[in-house]
Amino acid sequence: MGKITLTLAILSSILAYSPKCLADDFQDLISGKKAPLTKQLKDLNESWRQIAISGQYEMADLMKSWTSIFGINSYNNIYYTQGKTVIVNDESYVVAYRLPISDQTLTMQSFMENIMGSMGGLTGSDCDEIGSVDKITPQTNIQLSLLNLKTIGSLNDIRPFNLESELAAAEKAQQQSKAACERIKTETINSEVESDLRELGIALQSYADQHQGKLPNMNNSETVKEALGDLVYDPAFFVHPETLEPYLPNPALSNKTLADINDPTETVTFYESQPAADGTIGVVFADGYYQRLSPEDWETIKQSSKLP
Repeated sequence: MGKITLTLAILSSILAYSPKCLADDFQDLISGKKAPLTKQLKDLNESWRQIAISGQYEMADLMKSWTSIFGINSYNNIYYTQGKTVIVNDESYVVAYRLPISDQTLTMQSFMENIMGSMGGLTGSDCDEIGSVDKITPQTNIQLSLLNLKTIGSLNDIRPFNLESELAAAEKAQQQSKAACERIKTETINSEVESDLRELGIALQSYADQHQGKLPNMNNSETVKEALGDLVYDPAFFVHPETLEPYLPNPALSNKTLADINDPTETVTFYESQPAADGTIGVVFADGYYQRLSPEDWETIKQSSKLP
């Protein structure tokens, strides 16, 4: 009976003590007494290491690459540590710091929306803003993180911390993200231009078929729009998707017949009013073929098409 009483007393003591003990340990851990809650990058020295974490709570490399293009922080899996650990309730945690997490919450839905949004075109100063959340300086705050050794997955790309290298790498990553954005923007716009000009070429052919091979008044974009308006289901096809400037018709073909065109494969019917960012100009020929022309080829085609 005495043993049972003693056992119950010990058990009661453990139940009464443990929660408070664990609470005290945890409160001490997050109070900033054992490790500051924030530091600045300039506070770190050669004794620190940069590590990349991969696991169920970190973004995969492919998703990180995509999200960095859309301005979402690409440092979300980078940590800085001296390798020190703390133990709470028999669980070991690595004391580490990380750059601020992006305010943009990444879900599969938002990820897909970003991809589909890029297909709809990036306009204005979008690419100038890309990666702005990734801009880091020596004064950038880094925040305390406790990494559970049982759940962090693998530690990758372990390297000594070097502030100059870190800032240079961040600047390079930002420029790469901006360049990728510009490339996607140009490719997307060029794709839309191709669709527009092909549609105008088809409409022009349909008009000629309905008028015994004769082409409409092509002196300017307004006369062409008036003539082809009923054959083009969306007025947006008449204007450039980014600049909203109208595509230009070839006035040399005004009121002529298709039979009057000596070489349809070398005669432009519609073209962009301004070259794209890469210097090329989108055109559609009298045979309906679309092409992007380099500045040199454009000068040659202008002459064969009798363009002004």
